[in-house]
Amino acid sequence: MLHLRRFARSESGATAVEYTLIGIVMAVAILAIFPMLEEPLTNLATDIAAAIKPD
Repeated sequence: MLHLRRFARSESGATAVEYTLIGIVMAVAILAIFPMLEEPLTNLATDIAAAIKPD
């Protein structure tokens, strides 16, 4: 019974769940923003490649 009470008072599991939820929200946000960043990043890579290309 003592182990059950100690387990019920433990907050380490709740913290792990909170960090997991934060990670999921961040992953969804990154996936939602990526399509908006795709064109600028492609243009940046093209500009850099053109700048370092030997003439």
